[in-house]
Amino acid sequence: MRHSRTFALTWLGGLMLAASLAGGAAAGVAGSTARQCPAGQVSRGGTCLPGDSEEFVARQVADALGTYKLTAAMAGVWVDGERVSTAAAGETMTGYPATADMRFRIGSVAIPYMTTELLKLVDEGRVTLDDKLSRWRPDLPHAGDITLRMLASASSGYADYVTDKGFIAELYKNPFRRWTGEELVRIAMARPMARPPGSGFAYSHANWVLLGDIISRVEQRPLGEVMRENVLEPMGLTRTDISSGAEIPAPVLHAFDNERGVFEDSTYWDPSWTVAEGAVMTGTLEDMAKSFAAIGEGKLLTPESHAAQLAPVVRVKGNAWFALGLPVENTWIVQNPSFAGYAGTVACLPSRKLAIATVATQGRGSTVQNASSNVLAAIAAHLAPERPLDLG
Repeated sequence: MRHSRTFALTWLGGLMLAASLAGGAAAGVAGSTARQCPAGQVSRGGTCLPGDSEEFVARQVADALGTYKLTAAMAGVWVDGERVSTAAAGETMTGYPATADMRFRIGSVAIPYMTTELLKLVDEGRVTLDDKLSRWRPDLPHAGDITLRMLASASSGYADYVTDKGFIAELYKNPFRRWTGEELVRIAMARPMARPPGSGFAYSHANWVLLGDIISRVEQRPLGEVMRENVLEPMGLTRTDISSGAEIPAPVLHAFDNERGVFEDSTYWDPSWTVAEGAVMTGTLEDMAKSFAAIGEGKLLTPESHAAQLAPVVRVKGNAWFALGLPVENTWIVQNPSFAGYAGTVACLPSRKLAIATVATQGRGSTVQNASSNVLAAIAAHLAPERPLDLG
């Protein structure tokens, strides 16, 4: 089953290639700072990149179609807000080319938006990361042992409802079904704990449903309203929308899926099970990159909370750690949702103000869970070889 599980990372040709490449005009973007670069490199956003960066990104996107049997692929690179390259290849529907401005479901990319809001509440003195879940949900198992930090770092120990056989059967039976947060929490709580609270990494979508519920209770208003006013608008995410259902604003990148044994359009399958209600969102390549650049620089937080958000908490595997709402590897911050035929990856290297976003949609015969991660890893290796990013 393909779902929005973070760090289900697998390594993510051309039908149609639509590339929008920032060339000489990009160097004139207000606020950018040119610098002297070694031979073969150019200055973008005040940092040096390979001179063939634009062509390399476009080639990776085009080649991904055939390599991974995709319907569409796209990628974008920004440095300190300056666009380096955006490229799209393939089709959104038969006869309609995919373009880099299309909108899609961003899934777990919204999780660090929630932890950003959580840390804003910490900065305001309204909660602490060591507050127990029992303060708001004393009805839940082990609520007196689980802290907000554990929920935010995927170390609560709660089981994941997404891997429950009954849930999977219901989801495949009717992918248009709308799920409530309480339904999802009940499924998770009915399963044995994955591990003792705070003892290590155990990814569970229930963490995000509960975290959204707590934020809403503290703010005493719907989570969607909180996220829009406190996170999306301050970050300038003008093309990110909170979904009240399965709708996606135009222009839409369609998704296709073969999980149910037939290749079908899965664009409007209901996403209510993926994260907390009010954090189910659609967005664009540019907004994903912009949001991770803002998180990387701590735009909305105090220095203390910014450091807490990006500090590794629990080891996932190898050099990969989970911080508060997002994986961290070799100083890159990452998210990589994959569900219902959509696959995306966004990464930011704060030390170089480098943000990369990639998206892929399944094609007939696709077997790679998240081909966008493969594309992003290749681009990252080309642009920042000193900071390898292993998304395998």
